[in-house]
Amino acid sequence: MKLSQKCLYLFMLISPYVAAEESLSNLDLDLDSLMAMDVQVTSAMKRTQSAFETASSIYVLTKEQITRSGVTSVPEALKMVPGLAVRQLDNNQWAISSRGVASRFSSKLLVMIDGQSLYTPEFAAVYWETLNVPLYDIERIEIIRGQGGLLWGSNATNGVINIITKNSIDTRGVHADVSSGSQLNIDTNLRYGSDIGNNGSFRVYGHAKDAQASDKGRRIAPADFSEQQSAGARFDFTPNDQWSGLIQADVTQSTLGQNYNGVVDSSNRNISFVGTVDRTDSRIMARLENRISPFANQMLQTSWLKQSGNQTHIQEKFESFDLDYQINFLYQDLQFDWGLNYRYNSISFAQSTFIQSGGGFDNLEQYGTLAQIQYNLLADKLDFIMGVKVDHNDLTGWESQPLAKLVWKPHNNQVVWLSASKSVMVPSLLLFNDKFIIDGLRVEEVSPITTGIAEIDQYYIRTYLNGNNDVKSEKSVSYEMGYRLSDATWALDLSLYHTDTDDVAVLEIDANVDQFIPVFAMLQAGQIDSALQTLTTTSINFDLVSNAQLTTEGGDIILTWQPFDSFSAELGYSYNTFKYDLVDNTFPAFGFDSTSRQLFTKADIHFLEQHNIFASLRVENSDAYGTENYTALDLTWNWTFHPNWSFAIMGKNLFAGSHLEYGNYGETYTRPNYIDETVTFKITAKF
Repeated sequence: MKLSQKCLYLFMLISPYVAAEESLSNLDLDLDSLMAMDVQVTSAMKRTQSAFETASSIYVLTKEQITRSGVTSVPEALKMVPGLAVRQLDNNQWAISSRGVASRFSSKLLVMIDGQSLYTPEFAAVYWETLNVPLYDIERIEIIRGQGGLLWGSNATNGVINIITKNSIDTRGVHADVSSGSQLNIDTNLRYGSDIGNNGSFRVYGHAKDAQASDKGRRIAPADFSEQQSAGARFDFTPNDQWSGLIQADVTQSTLGQNYNGVVDSSNRNISFVGTVDRTDSRIMARLENRISPFANQMLQTSWLKQSGNQTHIQEKFESFDLDYQINFLYQDLQFDWGLNYRYNSISFAQSTFIQSGGGFDNLEQYGTLAQIQYNLLADKLDFIMGVKVDHNDLTGWESQPLAKLVWKPHNNQVVWLSASKSVMVPSLLLFNDKFIIDGLRVEEVSPITTGIAEIDQYYIRTYLNGNNDVKSEKSVSYEMGYRLSDATWALDLSLYHTDTDDVAVLEIDANVDQFIPVFAMLQAGQIDSALQTLTTTSINFDLVSNAQLTTEGGDIILTWQPFDSFSAELGYSYNTFKYDLVDNTFPAFGFDSTSRQLFTKADIHFLEQHNIFASLRVENSDAYGTENYTALDLTWNWTFHPNWSFAIMGKNLFAGSHLEYGNYGETYTRPNYIDETVTFKITAKF
């Protein structure tokens, strides 16, 4: 294993006289910081508050954890979050969800960068493989397990992930790093930041990556290589104490190899094949904040997102424009938050062999308002929170999402919280409007009788998966409770939940058995060839219908221990169950009755001042993904060998060997590969 020539060349270009921004010792944290107890978060209440007092199941990935763990992407960082289902499909694709079964096209989880939504209404999920955020510029990642519909809208049913990037005033100077390893040819980053006069600052960055395919595929050679280039900038302005603002923009170009499943010929069978996807992702966001008085603030944010992709089974273009306004004010013991939002979506994709669109929804609008109050019932002891979000979308009309919470602080180091809420998941266009050709079914599987003629009984009939305009919004009612405790050397975070969901979209089988009557008539007349020819014009439909109920329940417990300044550890356990209530002749479209258990442990060790070991062990036990249980260790050694230079060795998926993390091969167009143990070397310079 050698650093590539490009890697070494860039390494030589970096000046040896650079000065580090922050050494490992400067990243030391106390226990409250490690537990995110004193971290100020914004995602849970849409205003700044202590994570410790947040009445939600929130977990904060700090910049220190992200830096020391040696992760190379946001999805990889999310593997460290207890209670989050993160499964790697191959070297490019991910399945990520919260309080649900993850799939390649998991919906119900809202992902944002600095509050800018990455949601696409086509399949209500995120293209994780093309999401690039410079890890060294991330301040923290806030993860809410559970509903966030009141504040963030109708696609935050199961959770919210908000990636908060650093203010550019904290990223002045030069950052450069180069990585290479067993499956990574080169991954290099360069960022420069500085001041703009006395009232502002900026940074610009560039990124290039060239990664290899997996070592082992299943039934087909892996092709999941990646080539990616990104560039971006952020500008922050603070002209006075009352006003501040920021503008940031990014563009990422990706060429990715992938393995697919698809029906490509008259055999009507799902066939594995290799293809590539070219994607361009661009986004711009601007925010203006105003401190009206010591007791009132307002914020206006506007953003634009454009995604275009060209791959075998779909050529798509998507653009969205968002406008959000929010005002928060405090009057005696009452805090009041009010906001307006508007979103415009433009969606188009070319008809393909696999997917056909019902049409009529090239443009979608969504708008709404929210109001939330927090009242201090007992001074510094008991808070009551209630609110509602009402919004309108072009698919299901008006929707409402109310919420009520209670926060009790019996002691300064303890918090108990209760929550009852209703959230809504508006169907994606995939469920509402599209038609897919999927793996065919044999005649003997759907016909009431068999013929005894192998050519007939084993013939695969063309099969469609059909969305329809009658699919309803999924409505979930969640009951949650949590408890937090912070002591001198250890801390505890416990959360439990129970959610009942109605109008869940499932698949109803329409075999249309009458279509086989002429086939059998021909067989009785001895016309086997004619019967086979007639079968080529038959079809079976899997229609999406909203008539199921789903119950999910479980919880998370996280214990953090810091006996010394140079050592901290975290132990977490999560348990989730999913149970459907189905009517006859239907089955779930995503996931099925299952139980998932996760055990996490992390250790962060400093020694000899310049050295740090960060270890993260996860044990995955679930019957939801068609794979064996596995245990994987990620281990990173960081060495600051010069005030300006550092070196790291990252071992990923150690002890797990070559393993599958996702085995639901029935999912349309997804062909997972084996995930390998990898070793990566990284050198970083800062000045």
